[in-house]
Amino acid sequence: MKRSILIVILIIATTSTWSQELVRSTVGVSGASSTVQSGNKTYVVQQSVGQSSVIGLYASDNYALRQGFIQPPIRILSVGSENKNPIDAVIFPNPFASDVRIVFNESLEGKVEITIYDMLGRVVHTRAMAASKEINLELSFLSSAQYVLLLTSNNREFKANILKE
Repeated sequence: MKRSILIVILIIATTSTWSQELVRSTVGVSGASSTVQSGNKTYVVQQSVGQSSVIGLYASDNYALRQGFIQPPIRILSVGSENKNPIDAVIFPNPFASDVRIVFNESLEGKVEITIYDMLGRVVHTRAMAASKEINLELSFLSSAQYVLLLTSNNREFKANILKE
């Protein structure tokens, strides 16, 4: 009941002042968006599970103000050049519980570098080793989530999405 009253007060306060203009909409199983008309302005009210505040962005000549936890997605402007000669490998099991095995369908020479990224692009694990026919990675320390595995050797690479159970 208190949450409903708070939301109504926030909507009234938002629509009766020049406080902010909302710019994004979220639809999913964990939240919702609603569009509210007030005069000649349109406002979008968003919420996610466990969050009952208004989400939005107010921009002026000199500043931009964001409110709440739902933020705009990260824009990737460039991810580099296309890999014209990828490494031929297979990764299993996927999804995995603790260990991942990478088996190469070709011979590699020199050093192999493995980098694991979370879905926000942060590096969560790196490892360098000598090339071999197969590599076993112990990844039990990772949280249950989806990751991107990048393996590089001699300016060639292998990419795979992996899922930790």
